Amino acid sequence: MIPISDINPSKNKPYISRLFITICVLSYVLLQPKDSFELFNFFYRLSAIPCEIFNNAPLTENQYLLNDCFAAKTNPIFADKNILLSVLYANFLHANFLHILGNLWSFWIFGNNIEDKLGKIKFIFFIFLIAFGSILFHSILNFSSLIPIVGASGIVSGLMGAYVNLFPNARLLVLVPFGFLFPTTIKAKYFMFFWFISQFYIAINAQGISWEAHISGFILGYIFVKIFRK
Repeated sequence: MIPISDINPSKNKPYISRLFITICVLSYVLLQPKDSFELFNFFYRLSAIPCEIFNNAPLTENQYLLNDCFAAKTNPIFADKNILLSVLYANFLHANFLHILGNLWSFWIFGNNIEDKLGKIKFIFFIFLIAFGSILFHSILNFSSLIPIVGASGIVSGLMGAYVNLFPNARLLVLVPFGFLFPTTIKAKYFMFFWFISQFYIAINAQGISWEAHISGFILGYIFVKIFRK
């Protein structure tokens, strides 16, 4: 099911959600190279990589050439790379247009209501906690991986977890593929249930999609929103 909108208007202007979306769009349009080779280097230079997080050090030439996180360390490829900042940057970078469109559309659907309930300051902390938590969980389960992590899907999953906690019966407008896209409405709790189950299908059948960040982000969002509301 593809979410289109929710029937759950917010009371206040979602300035933080707008700012996050704007930063992602500007990063994609102005900072990310359009050439595939340059984009490849760009991601390795700036984005989070599980092996680097595990070692708390930039990848070396030997590690990369052998595709082995535990290979003898030689010269760092990007010696000045900040590992902590790379975990932050990863959430604003996206692989392609469909990647950023899907993430930001979902961010807008669910983010404005969570921002409305938490307030601006708590919402900022909520986003950062989910961002770091989901990437760290992905990195723990893939600690030897040399593949960069990019995208805001961990944060979006956290917003979905928070949304089903606060608005389980809010209705979502979704498109259901039955040979063609069929529009219908569904309660948030049922949509989230199907979405959560689909992550296990992704874990078994799909590559290049971080189900680890999705599931951990969802669970963290569900828990953190309770804490922040108190």
